Amino acid sequence: MQSLNSLYFPQTALPRHQRDCLLLLADTLHLLQPVEPSDEATDESSASDLFMDRGICQVHTPSPLGKDRDRFLGLIHDIRNRKDNYAEQLSSLTLANLSKKEASGEHNHLAIVANLLDGKTLINKEAVEENQAEKLWQARLVLALAEILDQEEAELASSLSDIDGEELALFQELKGEAEDETEEEEDLFAELLRIKAKMGQPRPGTMKRRFQAWKTLYNSGPLPENYWLWITCEEEAADLLLSNYEAQSGRLSAPLLLLDLPEQLYLRQEDAIKHIEAFQEEGAALRASISEKLTAIIKLGHLDLVDPVALLPDAGILARDWNELIDYHFPAERFGRRKLDLQLLANVSLDRLLRGPGASQQKDDICHGVMALCRE
Repeated sequence: MQSLNSLYFPQTALPRHQRDCLLLLADTLHLLQPVEPSDEATDESSASDLFMDRGICQVHTPSPLGKDRDRFLGLIHDIRNRKDNYAEQLSSLTLANLSKKEASGEHNHLAIVANLLDGKTLINKEAVEENQAEKLWQARLVLALAEILDQEEAELASSLSDIDGEELALFQELKGEAEDETEEEEDLFAELLRIKAKMGQPRPGTMKRRFQAWKTLYNSGPLPENYWLWITCEEEAADLLLSNYEAQSGRLSAPLLLLDLPEQLYLRQEDAIKHIEAFQEEGAALRASISEKLTAIIKLGHLDLVDPVALLPDAGILARDWNELIDYHFPAERFGRRKLDLQLLANVSLDRLLRGPGASQQKDDICHGVMALCRE
């Protein structure tokens, strides 16, 4: 069976509910990380150890920090845990111009994260080499800070997860009956509803900065292989990649497959691996067929005409069989549903798309790419 390895973008840390579901199709999920992992296990990586140990998930740092690793991690630790003095540290590394924040006294880590992710940074341009090094350092920082924001939003979402529709309705009913209700209580309740409604919504501009930082990290060095299947759960990131493809190729992507996935498995990692392996074992022939057909497509020569029906004539049958298998192992009423939308990016490999037409290619036999968007 042709191994179906995929590269996840632009996040550098994959939430377990997304990871588990995507592994029902992909044999291995690969991620870029701004900092190479330590030889010793850490508490931060313990949640993924079982998947890492089995090689199901793998991480890569195209350009390792080496001797600067501890300095970078120390900076991130200070930003994550300290609420003072980090602006001076960033300024000393020529990463950001924080004059506005300093003038207003807004010295909190969320302010600097937002500043960086909105691209309000200045780069030392004394020399081309230094400029490139600074850009890569800045890209690492943007990706690391984005992880912090993701984690904090996930923690906030978890703290609000017990506020479902019935509880909100009950709270509103009790509020209406209370004679001594104050304006402050009304404001707090309204603010709570606003926070819950905005959870998970994209922050304007941040995904574009994050994608650009991921691209900079990707271009900083080689990877173990030329991954032709890229997966994202961020629609804005998918749109950015497709826009780049359309500008370079002069054509639109072509739909190949639309597959069901559970929304999440709601299982401990030990149980999740068992369910994933059971699904993969029963669906081995189907997964092999999908993998082999996709591999054959991306190795075709230049395509003057891109006809999805001609390229994958049994797409409907594959999707039907796949969805039936998903329904059997992960009933929708318990596990929910997402869609995995696979699009063909013809005549431009994904590696060439990011590195540029003049860059040397890792493998000449890959002429096309497949992007998969996992969406609700």
